[in-house]
Amino acid sequence: MTSRFDRWNPLTPLAGALLLVTAAFVAPPPWAPAAALAVALAAAWWAGVGRRTAVMAASIAIPTWALLALTNAVLAPAHATAMLGGVRYDPVAARDAIAVALRLGAAIAALTAVVAGVAPRRLTRALAARGLPSWGAYLIVASLEAAPEARARAARVLDAQRCRGFAPGGGLAGRARALVPLIGPLVAGLVVESDERALALDARGFVPVRRRTALTAIADPPAERAVRAAMWLAILALIAWGMLR
Repeated sequence: MTSRFDRWNPLTPLAGALLLVTAAFVAPPPWAPAAALAVALAAAWWAGVGRRTAVMAASIAIPTWALLALTNAVLAPAHATAMLGGVRYDPVAARDAIAVALRLGAAIAALTAVVAGVAPRRLTRALAARGLPSWGAYLIVASLEAAPEARARAARVLDAQRCRGFAPGGGLAGRARALVPLIGPLVAGLVVESDERALALDARGFVPVRRRTALTAIADPPAERAVRAAMWLAILALIAWGMLR
């Protein structure tokens, strides 16, 4: 899958995501995390991975807010001075719950936009050009590609089971029934694939402590290097400001 982030050096959106995460957790809530979340979602939509990013951020932020709000309503009745739908709650704790949810949502949205919008191998090649050792590059690639590969393998296993006459049915019960014949082949396939990766690395003379050499260099224009330098300085400034305030 291609995205508009492919026009840039992969380190540029990575630096931008880290800047948004830092701003979300260091700058005053709730406006700073809300702004960071809005910028992350806008960048994700511009890159073409907005739907996946929004779903991931919402799946983390909304349950977090609901859990904190419920905990506030149930465990802190003495400080509950406001009413909402017949339930008493503490306005200060409610604002804190919103701030925590926005911070997590902003961080998830920023990082998901990078993971979904930047090819893992391009990212590791760019990091290797900056001195990342081979073991680090392999670890990043294997981690980022693990979930898509497991999802694709699970779909193939389920298709194979259906060809053999397995009919899981629809709804939650059907999904639960599909897990039983799916888990065994999926785990076995992942174990075999890990062994195949190890054999391939050994056959290619993989040395963990040496730097990788890329056959094709990733472009890194001076303008992008200047933008990244400004982002790193902004991150350091935010951290210093957060420690001193």
